[in-house]
Amino acid sequence: MKIAMLSPFERTCLHWISRGWTVADIALIEGKDTAEIQACVERAVISLNADSVEQALEKMKLTRSD
Repeated sequence: MKIAMLSPFERTCLHWISRGWTVADIALIEGKDTAEIQACVERAVISLNADSVEQALEKMKLTRSD
């Protein structure tokens, strides 16, 4: 099985989402626009060939804690 290559920032965003952070939370902490964070998450979902953020988290063996 081919392992998806995510950027370090894509991994970070998925990690924080799994911890219950919102896109707005991540944007505030990272000093980025919410659109940038949303695009990063969407790229990660596509790279992982997932249908949703939840499925992407499952593929990364992360679980949402909220």
